[in-house]
Amino acid sequence: MVAFHASALDGVARNPALPTPLLLRLLAFDAGGDRPPRDALQRAGLPELAVVAILAHPNPGARIDYAMSARAEPAQRARLVDDSSPKVRAALAYGPEVYDPRTKVAPLPDAVCVHLLDDPAPSVRTALLDSPHLAPSFVASMATSHSSAARREAVHAWEILPPGERSALLADPDPEVRRAAALWEGRRDAHVTAELLRDPKSAAEALRRGLLVRADAERCVAERTHLAALAENPSLPVDLVERLAVDPDEAVRLAVSLRPELDETRRMAIDFTVGDFDRGDVDWVRDGLADLEVLRRAVASAHPLLRRAVARSPHLPPDLVRLLARTEDPLASWVCTTPTPRRRS
Repeated sequence: MVAFHASALDGVARNPALPTPLLLRLLAFDAGGDRPPRDALQRAGLPELAVVAILAHPNPGARIDYAMSARAEPAQRARLVDDSSPKVRAALAYGPEVYDPRTKVAPLPDAVCVHLLDDPAPSVRTALLDSPHLAPSFVASMATSHSSAARREAVHAWEILPPGERSALLADPDPEVRRAAALWEGRRDAHVTAELLRDPKSAAEALRRGLLVRADAERCVAERTHLAALAENPSLPVDLVERLAVDPDEAVRLAVSLRPELDETRRMAIDFTVGDFDRGDVDWVRDGLADLEVLRRAVASAHPLLRRAVARSPHLPPDLVRLLARTEDPLASWVCTTPTPRRRS
């Protein structure tokens, strides 16, 4: 397909008034091994005739594009669960690639995910466990899976797991599963955190989020052990926070500047530097992306990383989007106003 024809077909495929007969002609296109235009495969509200044509398309690339459509209903995409190509099934398992963090993707039905988790192709099982679109109910259900990789992912549903399943994961025969479970339990159990601090593989994460006793916190400050991680810890005593706020390490000071309990005066009094294109995963902002109070607080902050973190929220009301769009921080403005770019192969 020459470039001119490809561009013309892309334009036709994007036309919202495209009649079904012409859509079906586009979907049947397979000249020279080229797949149909992606915009035809990933249109919202495809009629049943079009879905059937895609499911039976001889080019697996067409089926892959449909499997990764953010506009298709999960139940429709799920019809590819037994596709002959493991690449198509892996694309279905991972789900849509979305470039706008505010785009919400409905998860596949739990029963379909269970089927994919038992797929004979390792690439499909791996894609499913890597997917950012899994329903919490399915993640929790993996706590009793025969797959250690699945059980390790199940710890991300820790807060909704029953006590018996938490205990089982903490005693799992796989050391990686036990470590992952302990890191979650350590957020509310100082004894578990103390054990994790003895393991070099878990010490940094335990210092970042685990419940700390003062003696362990003081020792880590004195020994300068993972100070940037420690500076994020919610249970860090106030006087140690103040000490780390003037630490000679710039990464440590930056971590302190992002703590949620600081008011704006104290936050901006810390000597930190943020690059024009730096981004950060700020836990309390990420966890509060549906909380209007958190959104307003982060948008109003003078801290660039807080504004950039909150700009990714799919729940920003129009007034906060407008406020971010007018900010002098070009990255925060770009994140909150830029639509999802088209992925081209």
